[in-house]
Amino acid sequence: MKRILLLLGITALTLIAMSPVHAGASNKKKDVFTIRIHGEASPEDGEKFSVPVILLDGRKTSLSIMPLLNEHDIKSVYPFKNPDGTGGAYLRLDGHGSNLLTEYSIERMGRGNILAVMVNGRQVTDLVVDKAIRDGIFVIPSGMTMAEEARLVNAFPIMGQENSKSQKKKKQPFSPANIMLPPKATDLSGASAPAQ
Repeated sequence: MKRILLLLGITALTLIAMSPVHAGASNKKKDVFTIRIHGEASPEDGEKFSVPVILLDGRKTSLSIMPLLNEHDIKSVYPFKNPDGTGGAYLRLDGHGSNLLTEYSIERMGRGNILAVMVNGRQVTDLVVDKAIRDGIFVIPSGMTMAEEARLVNAFPIMGQENSKSQKKKKQPFSPANIMLPPKATDLSGASAPAQ
């Protein structure tokens, strides 16, 4: 009798441990949003650290496998619409991202190097590094869809509102119909944008 009870107890514990509720599993797929900004690779980087790509303008080049910046370097955002219907965004970087962008832009300016912007694995735009960027603001000038802009605003606080309670606890999902107008010059004093 004791042996049967012990066997039933072990079976019950095994079933409980394997249940999705106990394991914290869910049938919902986690909503992942990625922004990766890859710099152009140097010829000495080699095949292990670079990947050949065709830029949006048709030019062939190689990009560094490791992104220069990613979504973890973003502190806040300010999306805007373009006349062509695509969206863009100002990305305020944290200290780490700002330092990386400043170093890269100073090192590569005037050489015609490219920064390729990838949103959820899709190449959105390619930017030429033509001057040093010292203000910690990276600009995606165009190429984003309404859905990508909506997910961007859901993932990060809006510039200038980082400390407001509404940005810390975003209760309502952002609607693509509410995409902001381009910022005024006073909103981004001292901001510089990489040329296209």
